[in-house]
Amino acid sequence: MRHHKHPSVQMAPPRRVAVIGGGIAGNAAALALAHKNIPCTLFDMGRGVGGRVASRQLEQQGQPLSFDHGAQQITAIGADFKAQLAEWQAAGVVAEWRGRHGEIAGGAFKLWPEQPGGSSSCGTGFCGSMTGLPLYVGVPSNNAIAQHMAAQLQAHPSAQVSSGVAVQTLARVGGGCGCGSGGSKWQLRGSRKGRAAAAEPEPAEQQEELGAFDAVVLADAMPLLPGSAGHIAGIEAASTSLAQLARSVQAVAPEPCFALMVAFRQPLPGVPFDSASVAAEGSSSGSSGSSSGSSSGSSSAFQWVACNSSKPGRPQPAAGAPQCWVALTTAQHARQILERRPLSTADGRFNPQTEQYRADVAAELLADFWALMQPFVQVGPDAVVVLLRIRFLCCCRNGIAAVVAGTARHGALGELPEPLYIHAQRWGRAFAPQPMGTEMLFLPAQRLVLCGDVCTGSSVEAAWRSGRAAGNAVADMLLADASA
Repeated sequence: MRHHKHPSVQMAPPRRVAVIGGGIAGNAAALALAHKNIPCTLFDMGRGVGGRVASRQLEQQGQPLSFDHGAQQITAIGADFKAQLAEWQAAGVVAEWRGRHGEIAGGAFKLWPEQPGGSSSCGTGFCGSMTGLPLYVGVPSNNAIAQHMAAQLQAHPSAQVSSGVAVQTLARVGGGCGCGSGGSKWQLRGSRKGRAAAAEPEPAEQQEELGAFDAVVLADAMPLLPGSAGHIAGIEAASTSLAQLARSVQAVAPEPCFALMVAFRQPLPGVPFDSASVAAEGSSSGSSGSSSGSSSGSSSAFQWVACNSSKPGRPQPAAGAPQCWVALTTAQHARQILERRPLSTADGRFNPQTEQYRADVAAELLADFWALMQPFVQVGPDAVVVLLRIRFLCCCRNGIAAVVAGTARHGALGELPEPLYIHAQRWGRAFAPQPMGTEMLFLPAQRLVLCGDVCTGSSVEAAWRSGRAAGNAVADMLLADASA
């Protein structure tokens, strides 16, 4: 019997993909890659993953506080996302938020009735909160969803999660068109200082090598927006198509938002809602999560207010925990604040949020919060309503705020509870009011894909679907290369 020698087959090195951005879209993209056994690394500049599914949990004077200061709730429209939501519920990281939800218009609150089955017209109320669809939240915080996805990702042997890493430079290296085993790659450089690196970026030659990758997924628009915390130098210069992509993203012009977080030792008495969309003056049931209409009175400052303590899995006032509230400004009001406290310095560099910056904004927004809540808070047996006007705010070493305020009283003498804690968060590019209308933007010749809210909109479902599509597209491209 004769044995034939087979020529040795030289295997191409495994393809690697960098996913930049650790929100819902980035995690969904990385999981799609990992499920098809494509090695990938997820980079996020925060201390942990989450992106706009952001939560803040801390203790204040020995009391637990919990705030969801990014995405507020989740609705599900598509059958595929409903199945994903069911998986998260089974894993214990999502629960339905059964509460008193509705709308504030003209100083009055209207409870929105439950409509079994809901409506498919996303955009009624803040981020679709009044479509009649059930509202869901992460447990014990909204950030738990992203953490769960990252844990699933890390369970794959070919996947990595690198938090606290700011990618600051991308450059094409090597020869070829990017196709096949001899193509060019994306070289990533950056800093392990996380968000702090955005305020003081190092020169490219001093940045740390983060690796060479065959493809890149941008799971957020910030890398293409100069002056943002996540801007990455070098992408636009790589090709004319990438320069055009950057111009397209900049044309979308995501809108800003500030989140106010405030806690009280005791629940605010008499408030008839757990969450409310705030209608612009002269309208109702129309906020899409990016309200920018000109309005006056209470509706001019905020587009959404919610008692975070009413969400399942949060510390409960009935058990002695403080009551926590979150209010999100309209884009118009956020722009007014940014005129005085801009995102960028005069030379175009990112302007970080210092503790003093946050304290000043929080003081201003607390006065707006009381103006919004004035018709609903009852104090004492005479239903006294007191409007708290901030005179000054003193920031303590640990970020706790002490408020000394005057009052404008209506009716008999009464006192509003003094806040136990206040804090503000700036979202410089929070909502994409007019997204590009596509699940992703894929440039196969450049081995780069953009996904996230700038493509599909600002809901959790849209981010998940966009990221999954981007990850699958890159994986299919690389698998086709390997089989060619």
